[in-house]
Amino acid sequence: MAVGIKTEIVTWTDGVYDLFGIQRGLTLHRSMTLDVYQSQSRSEMDRQRAAAIHSGKGFVLDCQLRSGGRSRWMRLRVGVGFDQGRAIRVFGSKQDVTAEKKMWDGLVTVAGHDPLSGLTNRRAFEEATRELSRYADGQHGFALAVLSIDDFETLRARHDHDGALDCLRCLGERLARQFPDAILVSRIGGAEFALLLRIGAAGMLEATLGSAHRLLARPIPHGSGAVELGLSVGAALLKPSHRDDPKRLFAEADSALYVARAAGSNCVRVFDGMIARPVPAARTELKGLSPSRS
Repeated sequence: MAVGIKTEIVTWTDGVYDLFGIQRGLTLHRSMTLDVYQSQSRSEMDRQRAAAIHSGKGFVLDCQLRSGGRSRWMRLRVGVGFDQGRAIRVFGSKQDVTAEKKMWDGLVTVAGHDPLSGLTNRRAFEEATRELSRYADGQHGFALAVLSIDDFETLRARHDHDGALDCLRCLGERLARQFPDAILVSRIGGAEFALLLRIGAAGMLEATLGSAHRLLARPIPHGSGAVELGLSVGAALLKPSHRDDPKRLFAEADSALYVARAAGSNCVRVFDGMIARPVPAARTELKGLSPSRS
């Protein structure tokens, strides 16, 4: 996919013509394609496109289309081409992700909710994990992360019951904000939360969790003061070996959480075979995390 910024002439592969329900080979101007987008997707795409042309930074966006009476979903990956410092074209790829969206909808329908945090509960999370294991074919990148507030009983004793509840509610809200594209965000019991994430690779999982950790573990306002929060995180990638044993994925993430706690708490570990490796210090230092407690 490519679009000249001045001419607005669109260059597509045959597959994109099919996705939009437009006859292959037609000469297209960008304005001819915009009516296919549903209004909210079109507004968000135009906003991010303008920002990308201004900043030179690309973006990824899932857009809803309607063509031939059918609703479809497209994943748009966009970059900007420059010539002598001026943006001259927008390029990228369009991928039909309708089947993937249907899968997410199926996962969400099994979700019950935790009354305290408003997030999905443990039972719903376990059912969704079992459903997700059907896609453990190596072609999809998914991960499970388990998060735990460190030394929660001491925190409860120091800041009373209301302070502890404030921490749980606030952390649930932060998780929902930090991971808006998560498949599920759940409170799975006590002071533990869990995420089902779509992720590209192990390195991307480490970077995602490492950058989020500092923001999630900020002090939480309570009364006239704040509650200092420690947060340990363990994670594991979904692999083909999990197809017949979905509980193993949870066990691997949980073992990584155990290693994070044993390493001094308030850190992130990712399961790697028989061990849980630390998130590289170089990545987390840039986000304000201690190299020795990544």
